[in-house]
Amino acid sequence: MPREAFKCSYDPKTKLYRKRIKDANGKYKPLYDRDKNALKAKVEEYKNAVKAQFVVAENLNVAEYAKRWYDLNTGELSVRRKSDFKTAINLHICPIIGDMQLKDVLPDDAREVLVHMENMSHSAQVKTVAALKRIFDSAENNKYIAKSPCKNLKAGGYKAEEKSPLSEQQANTLLAVVENTSAYLFVMIGLYTGMRREEILGLCWDCVELKGAPHICVRRALTFENCRPKVSTKLKTKAAKRDIPIPPKLTKLLSTTERKSEFVVCNTLNQPHSLTSFRNVWKIIERRKIEKGEIENCETPENKRGPKINRVIDFKISPHIMRYTYISNLILSGMNVKKVQYLAGHADIRMTLGLYTKLMANRPEDLSGEIMKIFSKKPLKKRFRAKYKAKATQNIQ
Repeated sequence: MPREAFKCSYDPKTKLYRKRIKDANGKYKPLYDRDKNALKAKVEEYKNAVKAQFVVAENLNVAEYAKRWYDLNTGELSVRRKSDFKTAINLHICPIIGDMQLKDVLPDDAREVLVHMENMSHSAQVKTVAALKRIFDSAENNKYIAKSPCKNLKAGGYKAEEKSPLSEQQANTLLAVVENTSAYLFVMIGLYTGMRREEILGLCWDCVELKGAPHICVRRALTFENCRPKVSTKLKTKAAKRDIPIPPKLTKLLSTTERKSEFVVCNTLNQPHSLTSFRNVWKIIERRKIEKGEIENCETPENKRGPKINRVIDFKISPHIMRYTYISNLILSGMNVKKVQYLAGHADIRMTLGLYTKLMANRPEDLSGEIMKIFSKKPLKKRFRAKYKAKATQNIQ
């Protein structure tokens, strides 16, 4: 049987032969050449390349494609967001379905990833679901699979415990136990400015104004990439760029702090903190926490050679709780919600209003008036009797 003749179009203006060929994504790509036989060779070469691409797609497993997706799609993301995706891929997705071929993954296989995370928090599952959906949506868009198996995937897991702000007594206890340690300046800035951890670690002296109206300008953030510090002027949101007035106690501390580095909070080498050095600073606080079964003021050594320390912290503490305490104090003082939003660096007013409602609307002192008003009224039957009696008396007259 004779071979079918090679068909293509010819444009007399450009004097070019043209042939449209479908690529691996189902889109048509035009190929051109002045010579018909040369165009035919180009077409054959391109068809072979497309076939090879389909073969690769047929044999592509989840781990290989997840790596390709990560390399191509996370360049513009923040360090923290990239870390979230890397953790989800390496620790949760690949160990379960990494060896499976993309085209063989079913919705139940995707759910199995979450089954292995059932004892983890809702937040961790949300991040893993986001990674799964993005990876398989990309595979669908690139025609590697017909349909993503993660369309209806939903995160479960337990919800994190509700955070409580520190009371005045707890805040004073915290400050007292870390005084004269390398954690003191970090804690003071956290409690009196409400800055995020990355904002405090990225704070430089050129953003601290102690004359006139003392304030701190939030302009930099320090994140960790492979445990190493990375300082950037790119903040979490546009709203994070703000000027925060500081009280006299913090002003005095900053004015008496020796400026050995351009960073306000730095490590022992006067360099910005790495993840390891910051963890060592935070351990100063952790060592002073009362463990389960321990009595208050239990003495333990700071280290093998150091003096003994008292464990007196019997409450939860984290950099975020210090920030939460600051914002709570602003709200409870009666400050305007828009001002609280600015000082907190919230991009969305709903976040500030959520905290406001939680702290203010349901306090006993706010609700007691309404409760007393309701229950101080006469019983319903007595009220109706009094009403009808007055009406009857009016009719007789």
